[in-house]
Amino acid sequence: MLRLKKAARPRTELKQHNNQDTRVTVDNQDSKKERGKGNRIKRLRDVIEALVIRQVLLDVWENRLEYWELACDKADKLIEVLTS
Repeated sequence: MLRLKKAARPRTELKQHNNQDTRVTVDNQDSKKERGKGNRIKRLRDVIEALVIRQVLLDVWENRLEYWELACDKADKLIEVLTS
């Protein structure tokens, strides 16, 4: 009967763990970088740029008919030059 039994083996297999997989990466910005003078100027430039873009879009929207007629005239002139 002893001959029929299988040899005992461990129930759990030992595996090596890779510690690099458990590292946490954080995508926080460094707070010291935001204090710089250059960053302040950059934020001011971004705000002014957004304001200018907004004003241009509002002007185009308010005068859209005039801009459309101007674009049509330019397209007509371009077609005349290409066909002649």
